[in-house]
Amino acid sequence: MDIQILNPSTAECFTNLFQHIKLFTEYVNITFSKEKLYLQTMDSSRVSIVEIFLPHNWFQNYDLKNGENITIGINSTILFKVLNTRDKQQNIYLKYDNDNSDKLYIDFVSEDKTVFDKHFELPLIELDVDVMEIPEMESDADISLPSTYFAGIINQLEIFGDTIEFSCNEDKIILNSLSVESGKMTVNIDIEDITSYAINEGETMNISFSLNRLHNICMYNKLSKEVEIMLTNNFPMKITYPLNMDEAKMVFYLAPKISED
Repeated sequence: MDIQILNPSTAECFTNLFQHIKLFTEYVNITFSKEKLYLQTMDSSRVSIVEIFLPHNWFQNYDLKNGENITIGINSTILFKVLNTRDKQQNIYLKYDNDNSDKLYIDFVSEDKTVFDKHFELPLIELDVDVMEIPEMESDADISLPSTYFAGIINQLEIFGDTIEFSCNEDKIILNSLSVESGKMTVNIDIEDITSYAINEGETMNISFSLNRLHNICMYNKLSKEVEIMLTNNFPMKITYPLNMDEAKMVFYLAPKISED
């Protein structure tokens, strides 16, 4: 396998995609097929699922050699350490050899001679993890807004509690966070001031999620200008960061908190 990322913005995006996976899982499988790079993982508490879709033409070179699917298991903390050493001018090269299938080779290379090339040999592991089929389903409410704006709100709400409640109807979106120790914070989002908002006619939603998990998801806000949120009563929230090409995206599913009442 020989994969090259030679576009600076694409290389930076790739780095950002994989840097924070360690917040969700210790080990991860990455699958390279003829059509795309695909990652799916679930956190240890089984509250959130992460997916990454990168079509083959998102890369400047995508050669699987014999054309067969390749799945590699890797330690997400080691991957974080490697990506953290990359300078922004450096291209990314990924290499894998079926004859030496317990290693992934990563090279960071730049034409700028003041930036030294870096070469890594990463140990791979065999993970026995099934890929879950996640069905497409109709949502009750769809929200699209600037990703940095949403991340800022979540960071502030987290100060006041560990649970966020989305209260939505046709006229308004209200976010609440509260705790006995810190009090309560409420954010009223004017639907005229966000990119788009759609909700089923007559629908009223009150659904709660973990603020800590949502905070981790929002650490990816630099991936795209917009974040797309799909809410469905009694089902996981779907959060999508669209990337700079059709079908290229990072997707999260976050299970709702169950009321103890």
